Amino acid sequence: MRSFIVELIFRDKKFWPLFWTQFLGALNDNFFKNALVILITYRAVQLGPLDAKLLVPLAGGIFIFPFFIFSATSGQMADKFQKAELIRKIKLAEIIIMSIASVSFTLDNYALLLFVLFLMGSQSAFFGPLKYGIIPSLVKPEKLVSANAFVSGGTFIAILIGTIIGGLVPSLESYVVPLSLGLLGFGLVGYLFSRFIDDVAISKEGVNTKVDYTFLKPTWDIIRLTQKNKTIFTTVLGISWFWFLGAAVLSLLPLFVKEVLQGDSKVATYFLATFTIGMGLGSFLTARISKKSVEVGLVPICALGMTVFLSILAFVGQQRMGLQVPNELFGISEFFFKPYSKGAFIGLLGMSVFGGGYIVTNMAFLQTVSKEGELSQTIAGNNIWNALFMVVAAVLIMVLTKTIGISLSFLVLGLINLVVAFLLYFTYSEQTLMLWMRFLSKVFYRVEVKGGEDFPKEGPVIILANHVSFVDWVILMGAVERPIHFVIDYSYYYMPTGPFWFRQAGLVPIATRKESEEVLTKAFELIYQDLDNGSVMGLFPEGWITRDGKMRRFQPGAAKILKQRPVPVVLAALDGLWGSLFSFEGGKVLFKMPSLRRRKITLTLSSPIAPEDYDSKEAQAWVESNVSHYDVKPLNVLAKDGHNN
Repeated sequence: MRSFIVELIFRDKKFWPLFWTQFLGALNDNFFKNALVILITYRAVQLGPLDAKLLVPLAGGIFIFPFFIFSATSGQMADKFQKAELIRKIKLAEIIIMSIASVSFTLDNYALLLFVLFLMGSQSAFFGPLKYGIIPSLVKPEKLVSANAFVSGGTFIAILIGTIIGGLVPSLESYVVPLSLGLLGFGLVGYLFSRFIDDVAISKEGVNTKVDYTFLKPTWDIIRLTQKNKTIFTTVLGISWFWFLGAAVLSLLPLFVKEVLQGDSKVATYFLATFTIGMGLGSFLTARISKKSVEVGLVPICALGMTVFLSILAFVGQQRMGLQVPNELFGISEFFFKPYSKGAFIGLLGMSVFGGGYIVTNMAFLQTVSKEGELSQTIAGNNIWNALFMVVAAVLIMVLTKTIGISLSFLVLGLINLVVAFLLYFTYSEQTLMLWMRFLSKVFYRVEVKGGEDFPKEGPVIILANHVSFVDWVILMGAVERPIHFVIDYSYYYMPTGPFWFRQAGLVPIATRKESEEVLTKAFELIYQDLDNGSVMGLFPEGWITRDGKMRRFQPGAAKILKQRPVPVVLAALDGLWGSLFSFEGGKVLFKMPSLRRRKITLTLSSPIAPEDYDSKEAQAWVESNVSHYDVKPLNVLAKDGHNN
């Protein structure tokens, strides 16, 4: 992993200039923003009727408002013109903006500093579609998730550095000179790195894009563009919800530290740093988990994790309100001796780790489902929705802090996020279950997969496997890269709450003709429907789990399906599950002594078999020959499948 990181961000000539350009841009943004927020919060700055409690969330709203105005036009420009050249021009603009910021700090003019914040938001609005739009052109598809993880993780590390120095510099007696030099220096170095970004090809669709500089009309057009495809729109809303939540948490955090936890400005900086560290960790862990593919099933899991840790923050805040503490602000050394400090740290870190996984997965998924010629415009549309959600977040936090207080605001956010997590689960239930099954199979078993390299990447497939235990489907779902819709005995399917959860996994209940003619007929209708939709159907053709370790004759159901829907068939031989806790070995399931060592499981997959070549006897013989406990000598059957034993 270490060598991979070095390769991608230091040696990859196409990727590293973009990485360090955005890294320094994010560092500079947050250096300025956090310095401004710390000064407003701890100097009790007031502009007219607005005090620090209102100015902090207002500052967040001012920064993201330009995304709503300029994102559409910036997306059109990014698709039509050379992205690398546009990036260089935007980095030049950053140097000019930071020069204005330096003058504003010298004059101690906070109204002008808020205007600079608007300019920074405008610059970021133009940079965002370029940054994410150029990544697929700079890296290979199998590196897309990793590249997004490094951009996001690098951004959060940059945010961490910017947050720390942005919190420390204002505490200096003469902060204006080092602050100004830092802002201009980071901007200049970022521009120098941008000079090394390679030009990339402009798609035919992109060349034909018309750039509308009226800003308002293209904003509406791009919002409609994001709504054309249901998958894209769902992903955009999921990303926007994250930025709603992130903006709300970051707005609450300085006030939470000062007024609830009674920490000084250095403690506030420490907590902001913890947030960014967690986001970076979450990004890199996601790259580790996803490897070469986008694991969209992570999204609802990460959303649920964020809710859990937001609730911890709310609980710690409420507990702290019940303690009698002197009315003074604590430094870092004093703060960590307080009984509530560690709980607050764990809550924030956990929330941000899951947040990093959530946003990286969503952004990579958006890049894979968007059309090449509309990618930057789609990202721009996503930024508009993000901006809208973040403005609403700023308003909501202003209302919540005035009505229910800071701690309970975290609880309200967590409860809303819980609803979002369930909605996301219903959207990505198959992918989430597949990821969860892969995790369980790797934790409790040592699974070796043989074959499967040519398993169809798309289109309808039937996978036929021997039935040895109650966890056969777990092993199969964990090993195959596509969701599998299993056919399941109706008596298990209709257990209490079973239909609700099994429906999310795409399971199909089936019965014998003797048990229920209606269920049997409906089962085949659902199987045909799923195959027509391009699904992978999982069948256990023996009809039941073996009670004696021997294999039953394959039932004619698969052949019947193939007559109506001639699709490829893949055979799966599960070896090593007989004798496990979930098999009937010894006549009992569960009620036997479990092994403390992970059981070795071998799953052998055949190459796809054409429907006209499928023969149930040959298929049964092939499976038997690949399972050791059947005690059958290897047979030279299905020679055309390429995986003989």
